[in-house]
Amino acid sequence: MPVKGLAAGQRALIYDRNPENGGTATAANIEITYWVRFGYISRRKMSVFNLKFLNFMQYFGFQSTSYYHSDAPANYDADDPLAYYIDHSPRSFFEGQFDPEGLPLYSHQGRGVILTVHNILYALGSCEQFRQTKNELNRQNFLKVAGWLVKTQDENGGWKSEGVMPKFGLHRPFYSSMIQGMAISTLVRAAQLTGQNNFIECALKALRLFQIEVTSGGVSRTIDGQVFYEEYPSEKKHHVLNGFIYSIWGLLDLIRYNDNALARQLWEEGLNTLSQWLPQYDMGYWSLYHIGEGLKNPATIPYHKLHIEQLRAMYEITGQKIFQIYAEKWAVYLNGPFNALKTLPQKMLWNLARGL
Repeated sequence: MPVKGLAAGQRALIYDRNPENGGTATAANIEITYWVRFGYISRRKMSVFNLKFLNFMQYFGFQSTSYYHSDAPANYDADDPLAYYIDHSPRSFFEGQFDPEGLPLYSHQGRGVILTVHNILYALGSCEQFRQTKNELNRQNFLKVAGWLVKTQDENGGWKSEGVMPKFGLHRPFYSSMIQGMAISTLVRAAQLTGQNNFIECALKALRLFQIEVTSGGVSRTIDGQVFYEEYPSEKKHHVLNGFIYSIWGLLDLIRYNDNALARQLWEEGLNTLSQWLPQYDMGYWSLYHIGEGLKNPATIPYHKLHIEQLRAMYEITGQKIFQIYAEKWAVYLNGPFNALKTLPQKMLWNLARGL
């Protein structure tokens, strides 16, 4: 049964808090401990409500040290394809509960759930930590997730969400271009580390959904000859910026690995769209989380920071000045004393319109 309100890529496996009720593992306790000290907010344990609370408090000058708000600076290394494009190494330090296979559990409504995007970020963080330190445990943790991706890939080459996302008009399980792209990035790095061809076979299979339009169950949407890969492939258009960039990075990884012709075509189409549409995400004082139909939806502070680092990486990858221009412009916006707060009424309006 779908679980309401979870992010793209959630899997069905759920762990009851009480093993006597049939759960095979005990989920992370969702009781939250906050403390505010020297302008910082942190948390020991996690729930969706409290993540929203941390997001809200950042508008008033508090900084979150949350695992889920960890900084990810641009990290592109032309000479080392094992390096991911932004540094997610803090994600390797997960202090919550794990399932019996060693996969990190995301806490949702008192239950531990296997969330695909959570797994992949943990994997990419572990891979980067291994690259930097050569700690074998990080390598093993990374490969656990890569192996899990191989086992759970479906006949369409995807990892369909078992959750729903009603605020984006998705009321049934769905594929996400972001999950497809990040999974490809994980699988390619697993192939680089192990030399095992099954990882590349799965990565190539994951390209299928990029070739299928949203209206036919895929993740691609073509508008006036330009292609956008949708993190949330709803009937209404919600072109999410960070998810699109994560998507095309997976395509780039296959190009760098074996110069795959299909990946190159998809990458070039996506890159063209990104460079053409990027100005539409600029509010004049902040960045938008997505563009498309309906009310404007400003990025939260963590997502605005993510946009900046993603664009810095895109400039390093491509040399296209537009990415440098907007990365620098949005960094200036970030340092404006009231810019983030200025977005809050519009952000609240967008949430209220969706009953959040």
